[in-house]
Amino acid sequence: MNAASPREVLEGRIARERQALSEALGDLQERAQAGLDLRRHVRTRPSAWLGGAVVIGFLLGVRR
Repeated sequence: MNAASPREVLEGRIARERQALSEALGDLQERAQAGLDLRRHVRTRPSAWLGGAVVIGFLLGVRR
């Protein structure tokens, strides 16, 4: 019978937890980057962004 010592069991558990935390952090980083990716937002609704740019340009042009 080859029983692992409590230290080996604990080290194995720590390694698994570290891997799980690393994966969760990677997923969180991907979600944060996707939410801040302006290009993706413009690609999904280009007409709204173009309209907004025209309105802002017009307002800035009228002020001068």
